[in-house]
Amino acid sequence: MAGSRRDKLGSIFSRLTGLLRSGAIKEEDRPIWYDVVKAFPPRPKPPPKQNIPNILYPEDFVRVHFYNTYTDPGATKLADGKIKSVQQRFVDQYLELHEKKSVPTEHLFEETVRILKEGGVKLITHEERRDAQKSQVKDREYQRESRNKGTLPDKLQPEDPFTANTTVISSRPVKTQATESESSTVNIDSLFQDPR
Repeated sequence: MAGSRRDKLGSIFSRLTGLLRSGAIKEEDRPIWYDVVKAFPPRPKPPPKQNIPNILYPEDFVRVHFYNTYTDPGATKLADGKIKSVQQRFVDQYLELHEKKSVPTEHLFEETVRILKEGGVKLITHEERRDAQKSQVKDREYQRESRNKGTLPDKLQPEDPFTANTTVISSRPVKTQATESESSTVNIDSLFQDPR
């Protein structure tokens, strides 16, 4: 079968050749132009000259420098087109300063950071994020060790005058050792006596 005419993979000539090979069209029923095209095939059309657009724009280099210095500040609400992400605000501010030429080129990045921080944007460097993660890991390890040892954290030790009178309730049952007098057997007969 020739397949769908909407199929863009084959030309009319290749489809007709397929019909002739499969026997769907007899040799004597082929169109006149088929022999002419077979004897003198058309030259392939050269691809049109296209100007390839730039894939890298000047602001992309600013973005790369931003991401190399600062971490991703988090999620951005894409449904609201009025709110710009921190990265886009940084790029816009950088390009605005660059167009004004009020700041030397080598200080543009630092000036943009200063302006955004004055505007209330919190920028976190990669080192600050690593330090914060390390301190969180240390805190978790300390809490895990204090739970395993059954000791209180330093902040709740009895030397602290504010917490000296506090009672810490443990979720683990406290094992007490019974003395011999407490561990003596109970007289079962005394339980069934009439209390009168």
